[in-house]
Amino acid sequence: MTDHQAAASAYFKSLPQARYEGPDSQSDFAYRYYDKNRVVMGKTMEEQLRLSVCFWHTFCWDGSDVFGAGGFNRPWYQMDDPRAAAKAKREAAFDLFNLLDLPFYSFHDVDVMAPAETAQEHVANIAEAVDHLEQLMASSGRKLLWGTANNFSHPRYMAGASTNPNPEIAAFAGLQVREALNATHRLGGANYVL
Repeated sequence: MTDHQAAASAYFKSLPQARYEGPDSQSDFAYRYYDKNRVVMGKTMEEQLRLSVCFWHTFCWDGSDVFGAGGFNRPWYQMDDPRAAAKAKREAAFDLFNLLDLPFYSFHDVDVMAPAETAQEHVANIAEAVDHLEQLMASSGRKLLWGTANNFSHPRYMAGASTNPNPEIAAFAGLQVREALNATHRLGGANYVL
């Protein structure tokens, strides 16, 4: 295990479990108003709100904006092996989901997998990610709220995805949607975002 892999696996280990403590809590890791077991209009808050952590916002965004480079120095950014980095990111994510005690997570396909330049790589990398996510879900009890395909971030989509004038790029976009739909279905996702 490299230093970066060890750092990724311990990324959230020093944080306490977030719990409902009420509006007067002084803890930075407490829910003041969200009490997952409180019944509101016949359902618990957990059932009513269906809170989730989104991979892209929480684990993929590097903190950059129009004024400068990203400032988030996460261990999986430093790893040389893209598959190991994707695995470390997934594991750190589930550590956070467990700490927050939220029932759901959500993702774009490329958020949870190693980068892919070819269709064959994409299919293999998303399959590897889904296998691992399935294991993480089984051991944690967390569920997938929604999945989707990221048909916008890669430079190949600068002229569009399904509307791209290059038929190979439009076909790649279709492949991504198909694979993301299949992944969402296999993982029991409650929704798919188009």
